[in-house]
Amino acid sequence: MLTAGSPMAPARAFAGTRLAALAAGLLGAAVLAVLAWAASHPAAPPAPPAQAAGPALERMMRHVSVLAAQPRPIATAANARARAYIVEQLRAIGLQPQVATATVQKTSIRFWGGTDVTLGVVHNIVVRLPGSAPDRMRRPVLLLAAHYDSGNATLGAARGAAQVAAMIETARALHLGPAHPNAHLNDIVMLFLDGEEVGALGAKGFAEQHPVAGEVGLTLKFDATGSAGPLRLYGASNAGSGALGGVAQAAPGMGGSSLMARFYSLLPDTPRIGPLAAIDAPALLFANTGRPFGGQRTLDSVERLDPALLAHLGDTMLRLSRHFGAQTLARGSYGPHAWFTLPPFGSVQHSAVLCWGLAALAVLMLARGYRRAALDSAATVAPLVQGFFGVALLLLAARMLLWERRYELAALAQGQQTGPAVVFLVSGACLFVGALYLLRRLIGAVPVFLGSMAWLALALLLLLLWAPETAWLLAWPLAAALAAFTALEAPRPLPLRAAILAAGLLPAPLVILPVLREVWVEVGPQGLYVLAVLIAAALLCFASLLLLLPLGRVVCAGAAAAFAACLALPGQASGPAPAERPGIEPNRLVYFKDMNSWRAYWLLPPEPLDAWSKQLFPNLDKPLIHVDVFGWRSPRQWLAVAPREDRIAFPDATMLRNPRLAPPSPNPPLRRVEFTLRSKNRAPHVEMWVAGTKPRRSTLNGRVLTSSESPWSLSLYGMEDQLLRFTLDAPNDDPLAVMIEERIPGLPEHLLPPGAPPRMPGTGMTVSRDVLRFY
Repeated sequence: MLTAGSPMAPARAFAGTRLAALAAGLLGAAVLAVLAWAASHPAAPPAPPAQAAGPALERMMRHVSVLAAQPRPIATAANARARAYIVEQLRAIGLQPQVATATVQKTSIRFWGGTDVTLGVVHNIVVRLPGSAPDRMRRPVLLLAAHYDSGNATLGAARGAAQVAAMIETARALHLGPAHPNAHLNDIVMLFLDGEEVGALGAKGFAEQHPVAGEVGLTLKFDATGSAGPLRLYGASNAGSGALGGVAQAAPGMGGSSLMARFYSLLPDTPRIGPLAAIDAPALLFANTGRPFGGQRTLDSVERLDPALLAHLGDTMLRLSRHFGAQTLARGSYGPHAWFTLPPFGSVQHSAVLCWGLAALAVLMLARGYRRAALDSAATVAPLVQGFFGVALLLLAARMLLWERRYELAALAQGQQTGPAVVFLVSGACLFVGALYLLRRLIGAVPVFLGSMAWLALALLLLLLWAPETAWLLAWPLAAALAAFTALEAPRPLPLRAAILAAGLLPAPLVILPVLREVWVEVGPQGLYVLAVLIAAALLCFASLLLLLPLGRVVCAGAAAAFAACLALPGQASGPAPAERPGIEPNRLVYFKDMNSWRAYWLLPPEPLDAWSKQLFPNLDKPLIHVDVFGWRSPRQWLAVAPREDRIAFPDATMLRNPRLAPPSPNPPLRRVEFTLRSKNRAPHVEMWVAGTKPRRSTLNGRVLTSSESPWSLSLYGMEDQLLRFTLDAPNDDPLAVMIEERIPGLPEHLLPPGAPPRMPGTGMTVSRDVLRFY
């Protein structure tokens, strides 16, 4: 029988310790794997009730079919027909919609210099649903907003028409539906916006000019990025925990996070709250994020619209309207707030101030850890310095390896094939963890862990400085990991130490893995896969917590097995998925009538010609730069002389004043040129720009457009045949030219050869150009 003094007792005790470590490691790995799987596979949103898929869905699909019959850009006839249809439907419900017309000006500064001014006449539709509260006129109103216009080359079914259809049916349910326990106490104002696709002019006009804007207590705006996928909270402005928590109560399972909202804002042509954020009230943006076909933006048509998306949109909009319509709303702005989903616990919201507090706590624990480690190794602090720079060297090596594989990463992001992406991630994780254990063997576990945490703390500080509402991504996992490290400093039984380590490591996969998946799926195909790489690197740094327990053989064996399995799996070199083509293409042909040459031309972007298009461009074998018409800096394009259609008028531009030039001088005075412009074509869009000088000041009918020296361009919408009087102040010795293009949707069909392939109705462009030269 063994006794404490027996030589076999230490060996048996050591074997028991190793066995306990192995068991704790395997148990912790299993728990973490299950939770990581749950975090990386978000729950599906709740299905809409059966009534949402009945007559209401049929009516919504009919609305979308009518609205998305053809593109409806601002100021076009199709836009006016869509507006009339919306007004007709609202009046049929028994409501009294009003069309609010406003002239809106917006100025944008180009990144490399230059001023772009947009001036347009917008027609917003505003309808008010009275609440049931006796004091409803003194209560802030709930604002629901969506836009009904579309771009020039898209039918706008999922983006625009679907949201309008859902708002019409939400108005019907609120106004005509049976009594509901959550009948809205507040007035609900529905806003159908015009001019969203040309700089959110309609939203700007409402926020700046409409009296109801001063009554709004909460704005809910609805938009889309694709034709499928669940609705999620896409962005927020001035919103506190009341508004964010209300979303979780009204629509459980609603995805989205404040970090993803920031990342979405980096994408081009993405939904935004826009000028509605200028209203002194919280604003929430909801959009589906169904990835377009093949990872590419495709044409938005009724055929591509998922009925499940429409049903979910209508149900969610009604839930939110009823919930917030029954709440006491308060105007005013709140500080930055973080919101995210924590599987399997649900939605979390808190002030961004908490992220600062967690960061301060993490820094204190990190400083304490460094101080304690320095006291324990009084002879030298070299291992601590080596740990900091050793981790930096690992991260730099990972960056270099990923740079070598950047084309494969881009292909994986475009293809969106889960298998190869997981193989790539797991392979890289195995190599990184193995490198951490190699570094531990050289300098010890504590220096490597502290070095990893120091770099994460630095990343957390950068997040706090960039956007504090996004710092939750690292604040919670970092505070948990350092708290576990602090607790592990005292001698404890091995099972308890393993439990503490698992608790410290658990927040990292729970918090970071869902974001990693969303970033890869949502913004990776748009070329921002680097964000997913950075988040994956942060997640792997938390693996340094494993170094603090004797689990090296278990972890390294598991990593080696996973890496070998990844190497054996096929399909790692998969290319991008082929982009699915839409059912009908827009017509990209342009009929260009040029006053300067007194000729007309057919123009087409540089794309392969079909048999019909070759009839228009018979003498060309490739696109060319046409210097005589467009200058040296023009793009390559197909060009052919076309018959001149005299019913399409040139811009009616008249020079009124061009002062005589003074002799050249070191400080030349300014001269003011004046001219008028009228569109006999009643063009919905007029584009103008100045060449040869940088105007110091410009006005239109007395309205100041610009007041500082800058390259100048102007976009006009909805001016119809108004007489427009311009003034430009420019240096006296600078010749200048004003380029004027009237852009009209559609083509002179009678000039085209027969047999044209089917194209999207209302597309193609007629352009009439003139040049005013002031010498």
